[in-house]
Amino acid sequence: MAVALFACGAAVAQDDPFADELNPFGGRPTRPATESTPSAPTRPPVPAVPERPLPAKPSTQAVPPLPVPFPDADVPSDARPRPSRPGFTRPAPRDPLADFDPQEQPEGFAPSPAERILMEAEALERAGNLEAARDKIRQAISADPKLTISYLALGVVLRRLGDFEGSVDSLSKGLLLDPEESELYLRRGISWFHLGLHGIALEDFEEASGIAYDDPRPELWRGLTLIQLGRPLEAINAYSSAIRRDRTFLLAYLNRGLAYLSTGDPRKAEYDFDQAIRHDPQNARAWFNRGVAQARQGRFAEAVSSYAEAIRRDPQLDAARRNMAAAQARLGR
Repeated sequence: MAVALFACGAAVAQDDPFADELNPFGGRPTRPATESTPSAPTRPPVPAVPERPLPAKPSTQAVPPLPVPFPDADVPSDARPRPSRPGFTRPAPRDPLADFDPQEQPEGFAPSPAERILMEAEALERAGNLEAARDKIRQAISADPKLTISYLALGVVLRRLGDFEGSVDSLSKGLLLDPEESELYLRRGISWFHLGLHGIALEDFEEASGIAYDDPRPELWRGLTLIQLGRPLEAINAYSSAIRRDRTFLLAYLNRGLAYLSTGDPRKAEYDFDQAIRHDPQNARAWFNRGVAQARQGRFAEAVSSYAEAIRRDPQLDAARRNMAAAQARLGR
């Protein structure tokens, strides 16, 4: 009986990457500081990226692997999943607006009028009032047209509102003021990505990666974009680069594992899912995808165990139940 297995994507709501790590007003993250990984904020999810069937690959094993449709790429959301395990490290957030906090400034410091307006906008954004935040940021730009962070903040808020063209325009204006700010390239690339202009997005991610050589996020997004362009081997290299920059980057391990599945290398995919589990044992998708990789190698008993772990961590993961039943059928249970 041919039953298809499905690999789960690496992330969550596809709104905007890493809000806790890098909010709309933030700059690039600092070097890792010990903290738990951010949990996804409660933002409305957007539709998942459609799946693409995995091309059939001849197998030399006695038991042929089940076909595994491969998602093009799961776009990370505003937050990385945060495991509860203590000691897990992530790049700490760097919020330039903190520079405007009088309590953290030398005596006599006073924020400019535009900076004060941005702090009001930040409070509105944190409260989920994106339209009001957008209007406040525009007031800040009127007050000081040369304050680069205003264009960054406006670009991110507009993208969250679904105005991708407006986001690109705002971030491009910011780059006219500061062509060396990697965050502007990264955020503009994400907007290009959502517009489906993957070639242009790739250029921006490459710019961001070259400027912020210690930031893993541009390489992750470069990998996601290369998957969309049908270049999985190059995507694997990009994910590997992200991992070199941050050995704890869960999304990079998950997405690289999916890319290995798409190229017919389930052994390497299993290694990546093992690494994801090591960094976040509670991640149901990592356990699920590990089961897929094991099933592709004909190790159905181990796959059943992995699917069971995924279900234990996420009882709503129906795909794990279906895949477990398929693997059990192969075992004759």
